[in-house]
Amino acid sequence: MQKTLDLKQSVHALCTAYPELVPVLQRLGFADIAKPGMLQTAGRFMTLDKGAAMKGIDLNTIRQTLEEHGFTIHE
Repeated sequence: MQKTLDLKQSVHALCTAYPELVPVLQRLGFADIAKPGMLQTAGRFMTLDKGAAMKGIDLNTIRQTLEEHGFTIHE
């Protein structure tokens, strides 16, 4: 099964579709994603683009890491 991520979708939608994405995002620097309720609240409106900008994480690093974990990025 191909795992395609649409960067315009919320983090909540992406992690609901692909639960295995959560630990990958944690290792990338999105530690708050594991806090109880965070995915259900902020995750509903936060996108990976917005989160990367807020956390100061290079979007190219995120893309490369996600691709290394078998995800295809769709914009």
